[in-house]
Amino acid sequence: MNIPHSYDTIGNIVILKFPKGTKPADKKKVANQILKERSSVKTILEKTEKVKGRLRTITTKFLAGEKTKETIHRESGCSFKLNIDTCYFSPRLSNERLEIAREIKTSDKVLVMFSGVAPFTIVLAKLAKPKRIVSIELGRECCKYAIENLKLNKLLNMDIEILQGDVKRVVPKLKEKFEKIIMPRPQLKETFLKEAFLAAKKGTIIFYYDFEKEPGLILDKIQAQAKKEKKKVEILKVKRAGEIAPYKFRWRIDFKVLQ
Repeated sequence: MNIPHSYDTIGNIVILKFPKGTKPADKKKVANQILKERSSVKTILEKTEKVKGRLRTITTKFLAGEKTKETIHRESGCSFKLNIDTCYFSPRLSNERLEIAREIKTSDKVLVMFSGVAPFTIVLAKLAKPKRIVSIELGRECCKYAIENLKLNKLLNMDIEILQGDVKRVVPKLKEKFEKIIMPRPQLKETFLKEAFLAAKKGTIIFYYDFEKEPGLILDKIQAQAKKEKKKVEILKVKRAGEIAPYKFRWRIDFKVLQ
């Protein structure tokens, strides 16, 4: 049996997704084949349920190798420790993290919403070295790993704050504005643009992620919310940042707050 086309590698764990009806014996065969062919892989898991809930977690089943769901993923000279089942993490956003890091200045104060185990925060801190980073994450487990990852990447000497809680409740309590706001939103109905505008000032650049067939619908959302908040915005960039389903894409819209 061939290795499925749909799989992710996070650290030394491979997560497979099989077609419906695949026999357990065939799944084990594929898992053992991967372990044999890839020495860097230590654990094979099967994704048994789609990403779900506000924390966007997945459910996996152990197939072969070392029986663990905790791993350390490495990219761009950074390390991210996490549990596959309790913390959402996308290795497919590695280029996005690098690209945004290039847009950050050392004088910037940066807000990262939906920060997870802090991959965006850590890449920005190590590569761009901004003045300050505030990260907001709803999941307690993710925040625990985020703090551990700051230690792992030797970033405790930088001005980085990890805040656990709902963006809707945390942002209104912040007593500062930011030059850059990164919104790697999970696939939820709520846009959270109201909170982004609340944390922005004139000249702030927002990197906003959303999921649609085409970007026009997202641009309409941004303009509508800007009007509601009595803000003017300038669209700087529209980028397709991955396909998440047939004819459904992750888009990144970069825009500047003009007033």
